Amino acid sequence: AYLELAREAMVTRDRALDAFAGGDPADVLLVDAGEGLEFAVIGARPGWRMLIESVHGWLTLRNRVPIGYVLSATMFRSTEVAYNVFDNWRGGEAGWVYGRVLATCRALFGSDTFTVYPYQLGHGNAEGLASGAWWFYQKLGFRPRDPETVARMEAELRAMKRDPTHRSSRAVLKRLARENVYYSVGKPRKAVIGEIPLERIGLAVTDGLARRFGSDREQGERVCADEVGALLGVPDWWQLPSGERKAWLRWAPLIAVLPGVGSWPREDLDRLAEVVCAKGAPSELDYVTLLDGHRRLRRALLRLAGVR
Repeated sequence: AYLELAREAMVTRDRALDAFAGGDPADVLLVDAGEGLEFAVIGARPGWRMLIESVHGWLTLRNRVPIGYVLSATMFRSTEVAYNVFDNWRGGEAGWVYGRVLATCRALFGSDTFTVYPYQLGHGNAEGLASGAWWFYQKLGFRPRDPETVARMEAELRAMKRDPTHRSSRAVLKRLARENVYYSVGKPRKAVIGEIPLERIGLAVTDGLARRFGSDREQGERVCADEVGALLGVPDWWQLPSGERKAWLRWAPLIAVLPGVGSWPREDLDRLAEVVCAKGAPSELDYVTLLDGHRRLRRALLRLAGVR
């Protein structure tokens, strides 16, 4: 019922979200955030999931009425958050609701770092620029990490201090919105979503398959799945439940190019098999915990992405 409500709330506003389109009605968690505020956190079916990140679509409800939606992508105790409030409910409580969103991410995923990507801030998004979205997040404590953007922010803050009526021009907002902004609970970390170039991991997987199998990706996935099954002690991987089997086929080419994976201790290989199966489980919540807890896997993925 909540999944259908989410889809109806989007289509009547001429919006779409893959996390709702591919949502799993058996993976819906209702979070009571207090004072009539609830989040229906919806997981995707295995075939719709991202390779490494865990993505959820949220329907935001106030007194059971849909007032907006959220898209979260989580990995390594960090979450990228896309926050949207439907037009009729935009106003003074937007900051309070957003605070409940971050608190829920921390409770569900253990996140200590949060980021907002450029589109949400106004990059290529006229609505975001018109609403001054960049300053909404800045006032909540989010900060850019790009040195040029930090310098531009500080210049704007000095201008506001000199003249309280000063407002950033549209041109300045466009420049500010080009880079992610971040909020950290505790000491800031580098290896977080938004800072990790995940496209490099995808390129490494594609290059690995192309070198061995040319354009026949399906054959490459099957061969890698057999090889990885032998390595991880799951030779009968094809007998896994449907979701886990899909995850195995997708993860096998990635595992095949992980630096040094063939020499990992047996315990780490067993835990890697658990990570892959959890990716295809009915819910990704266990996957988030297992991925974060596998230090050797995390180091290998970061190395593949070129992050030191």
